[in-house]
Amino acid sequence: MRGLLFRLVARLYASLFLGLLAGIALVYLVADFGDRLNVFLDKPLSAIGELYWHKLMQTSHQLAPAAMLLAAGATASVLRKTSEWTAIQALGGSRWTLVAPVLVCAGLSAGGMVAFDELVVTKSGEKVDHMMLHVFGRWGDYGLYYLPKQWYRVGDAIVQVRGRDDAGRLSDVSVYHVDERFRLAWRADAVTMESARGAAWRLTDVTRRTFDPGGALTSERFDTLEVTLAGSDPLSFAIRQGRPELMPTVTLIEQQALRARVGLPSQQYLLALHNRFAYPFTGVAAALFALTLALRRGRKGYLTQALFEGLLVSVVLFTVTLVARGLVMGEHLPAWVAAWAPVAMLTSLGALLWRLEERAPRPRVVAA
Repeated sequence: MRGLLFRLVARLYASLFLGLLAGIALVYLVADFGDRLNVFLDKPLSAIGELYWHKLMQTSHQLAPAAMLLAAGATASVLRKTSEWTAIQALGGSRWTLVAPVLVCAGLSAGGMVAFDELVVTKSGEKVDHMMLHVFGRWGDYGLYYLPKQWYRVGDAIVQVRGRDDAGRLSDVSVYHVDERFRLAWRADAVTMESARGAAWRLTDVTRRTFDPGGALTSERFDTLEVTLAGSDPLSFAIRQGRPELMPTVTLIEQQALRARVGLPSQQYLLALHNRFAYPFTGVAAALFALTLALRRGRKGYLTQALFEGLLVSVVLFTVTLVARGLVMGEHLPAWVAAWAPVAMLTSLGALLWRLEERAPRPRVVAA
């Protein structure tokens, strides 16, 4: 009997989850298409279809936790509405009879989201960014993430890299060397820069300007010039461009370490790494919280109320996530705290409501 009830609840939850995810993803994409309609007027349908296929992959991942939350509340409401929840209790079932299959399904969905993000969303997201610029002529924030202009702090030097040539060498490079008082001692502007060995770097077509403490300026030209950047190695400038949330996990770990070593901001990369796992499991915690709300005593089986509560929780959760992200970018909050705080918050609230419900006095039945 327990196995039958488990399968009944799991099947209901899975169908509601998939239906709600498809519905809200469709609404989002239709709204997005309407907002960008003027961009697509003279573009081929095949390009538009390809763009929205990749957007669907992204959107499905982004909206999955909200769908997990809404489906949990809807599952409890449907079972109450059809009196199946009363029948389950009459057969000796407890709240765990409903909670266990929902959490198992939500946990499996969260694990699938991690793999889906790693294998599919990372590629689809980059495809969307590139298509919006190269096919539809819309920059958006493409330049913020994909253009190669970067500043690096390496030992006593500050290096500005503006691009890479066809051979993969750093191009249009400026090296600024500062003294112990952080005054500019010399500056070298080169067409290319590549690793020579260890901390040594070879500059080509170089103009070097030396700044004397007295204010005199000396300028020299070199076909090639070798400089030593203390603490660097051939991988020091292997900084990958792109959105951190669209990078594979291994790349995120490498880039976070590389950026921290050359003095570039790395908190966004660390946040993206934690969110790769925390964001999907936010849906599991949200499903538990939604079930706790929907199973409280005296609650009627109103599906509309369950969906409204779910949407309200989703808005609060989205707001908390945005605020936490802003605090991480401002270096006011550790990345791991921002990523896992929503999971901890929802789990704690769900456990608290569950405990309060258990301690609440049960209605007394007076014999006639």
